[in-house]
This record gives sequence, C-alpha cells and structure tokens, in this order.
Amino acid sequence: MKNAIQIVFPNVRHRWCLWHILKKLLEKLRGYKEYEAIKFGIKNAVYDSLTKKEFEENWNKLIENYQLEGNEWLFGLFEDRHQWVPAFVKDIFWAGMSTTQRSESMHAFFDGYINSKTTLKQFVEQYENALAKKVENENGEEFNSLNSYIPCITQYPFEKQFQKAYTIAKFKEFQQEVVGQLHCNLSLYTQGPDFSVYEVSEDVPFGENLRLATFIVYFDKENFDTNCSCRLFEFRGIVCRHQIVVLMKERVHEIPDKYILRRWNKNVKRCHSKVIINYNNSSMLPETRRYNKMFNVFNDVADLATDCENRCDMVVEQLLELKGKLKEEVEIDYGNNKSSFVSNHHNSTTHGDGVSKSKESRIILDPVGLRQKGRPPCKRKQSMVEKVVNKKKKGANAKKKTINIRGSVEQSEFGASSNIGLVDLGTQESIQVNESEILGPSLEQQNIFQENLSYQITSE
Repeated sequence: MKNAIQIVFPNVRHRWCLWHILKKLLEKLRGYKEYEAIKFGIKNAVYDSLTKKEFEENWNKLIENYQLEGNEWLFGLFEDRHQWVPAFVKDIFWAGMSTTQRSESMHAFFDGYINSKTTLKQFVEQYENALAKKVENENGEEFNSLNSYIPCITQYPFEKQFQKAYTIAKFKEFQQEVVGQLHCNLSLYTQGPDFSVYEVSEDVPFGENLRLATFIVYFDKENFDTNCSCRLFEFRGIVCRHQIVVLMKERVHEIPDKYILRRWNKNVKRCHSKVIINYNNSSMLPETRRYNKMFNVFNDVADLATDCENRCDMVVEQLLELKGKLKEEVEIDYGNNKSSFVSNHHNSTTHGDGVSKSKESRIILDPVGLRQKGRPPCKRKQSMVEKVVNKKKKGANAKKKTINIRGSVEQSEFGASSNIGLVDLGTQESIQVNESEILGPSLEQQNIFQENLSYQITSE
C-alpha cells in the first residue's frame, strides 16, 4: 500500500492506524519479563509527547532503560515514526482522526439490519433500509442544528460567532476549549510592533499524573491570526484553548473567517445530498432535478474550456461574478423567509391573547415505517408432524370427494315425496340426492332408482 500510494497519490500524506500498531504490543513484546512497564512507557511516549524532540528523547530513554536495542520491530517503528506518532502528524489536518474509524466498516453500516443467515433478497431490502436510516439521521441532525442552539458560556462576541456558524456537535467541542482556558496561565514572552508571542502554561495528563506543559502562541496584531504549538487547529480544525486565552487577552471581538471551517458549518449544502438515489424518490424532488440540469450544463462548459487557459480563466471569472450575485439574492431571500417564518409561526401558534390554537391547524404525518433491529423476519421451520397435519387439514377444507354409493335405501327414509335432498348419516358428512334423478314415488321406480342412485358427498 505504501508504494502504491506514493505512485498514485504523490501529494497526499499517508499515515498508519495508531490502534493497530499498539494492538501488536502484546504479540511482539510479551516475551520480555518487564512487559507491563515497557507497554506503559511506550504509550506514555506516544500519547504524552507534545513535540517531536520530546518523543525522541522519551523513546530513546525507554529503549536504553529496558535494553531493547535488538528489537527489530521497535527499530522499524522508530524509523517510520513520521507515519504514526501523533507528534509527527498533527501538523496536517486529519479532522481529529488518529485511528481507522469504526463507522467506515461494513459491520457498523449494517449493524442491526443483516446477519449471517440473511438471504440475498433480504439483503437488498435491508441495504435500502440502512441507507434510508442514515439519511434520516443526517436530516434529523441538520434540523436540530438549524432550529436549536446551545447558550454561550461567556460574553465574548467570537463565541457567538461560532454558535451561529457551527453545528451543535462542533460547537460543543469549541465550548470545551473555552472551558479549558480557565486552567491556562498566560505570560508575555516577546512583543514587536505588529506581533506578540505568549507562553501559555497548562497542567496536562502524563500517564496517571499531571505535569506542567508550556505552549507558545504567536499572535498577529494586524490580521488577528494566531498559531499555537499544540497544533490542535491544524489537526482537528478546532481553535484551541491556548489561542482562546490569547484572543481574550488581546480583546479580539471577531476572529478571521479562516478559523471557522466550512466542513463544520450548519448551513453548508453538500453535493452528495443532490445525488439521485432510489430509497426516498429523490429524483422526483425539484432541487435534484434543477441540480442535475445545471450540472450537465457545467460539464459541457468545462469540456469546452479545458484545453485553453484563456477560456478557462474566462469561465472562472464569469462564474465568480455569477456566484456573487446569487449569494446576494440568497441572503436576501433567507432574511425574508426568516421574517416570514417567525411571523407565521407566531400567528399559527397563538390566537388572540396567546392561547394555542386547536389541533385542527396541526398536521401530523405518519412515522416512517422501518424494520426493527435484530434478525430479519423469516418463516419458522416446521416439523414433519406439523406438515402432515396441516396437509390433511388443507385437503379436507379444499377438496370435494365424489363417491358412488350403490345399495339399498329404505323406503321410509325417502317417503313418497321426491323433494328430499339431504339424508343424515349420523356424521359430519351428508348425502345430497340429485332430485332430477328421482323418477317418482312408485315402488317399481324407486327400486330402479335404488340400484343406480349416485350420491355426492361433500364435507361441511
């Protein structure tokens, strides 16, 4: 994989899963007498080293103390430390991921929908149900972010700036850093005409204890840019507590837009939501039809302008101009729709002196029907006895049996009348006599009839 990635993706940063590496500690080092101490030291060096230099010092000290110089596996890990050690990879944006995400696995995607005994037909149905559930969850989170909020814990305007822009989940992460700045001590390191450099000290976990760590924060007075040595913003996309305490010290009311990432914005419209799918009839939605219509035109324009730099610049320039105009119209429409929504919501929820209106003005839709979690329903296997009994019952209820009965019938059972149609045999079956075959009440005719009479037996 390493060689292929270098060829196919030469400009990307390739790293290893930290969880899979540390999982092999037992396999590779369990032969050592002081295995527990070695494992504890490796984890401390990996997780608690704040800088590259600090990791190298802790690692070398560990190798020397436990005489691990001959271990080829540890030697190889140290040689490739820039691909897995957090101190070496936190300068690149990874959205906070240091291990392979469980949500990427097929097990997590189909959890509760399929199992080892699921048939192919059931798999197709459950696959669509799983996709529909993912979309439903995403729409629910988007609705919550747009229609609810978490109150600010400070009076600083930049916190309200993040509250307005970010989703609920990401704003909670930002507020954790706001709370964390209470544990930071700030001191001025050096100052220039247009910049300042601060030292921020904080008690950070080190194994089972705490230790005092110092972080360097650079502040640009002209552009209000901040840069912290902890690299939390570069690694996770969240402004760290050390930057926050410096912004408070410098009395910055509004931070630059580059610190508010578009990927965490609750108003962002992602392209994958416009893709045609078959589980919610998205192809029938007006937004999807309009998106596909414009997308086809954009593709044609791009094909025509790809071969020439001048044509490409012309297209980009005109698109940027069109984007600015559309953005202004969207902002105007958003303001008008928001005012209209607030007015309509007030009129629809209150009546006269503020009393709620009746249930007639509310529309409650039926919930989306989804299968419950667990094993998909299937037909219960029947025993051989049940099959025989059910087969007999089914035959008795569905079939008609015609039996020709020949024999003597007493005169007293029929009498002299030809209108008798049913004769009780003392069971649940009855004999039906065809009236048209009865020739008459005479004894001679009845004798002839008794010799050739056919009866049709039907089950009640």
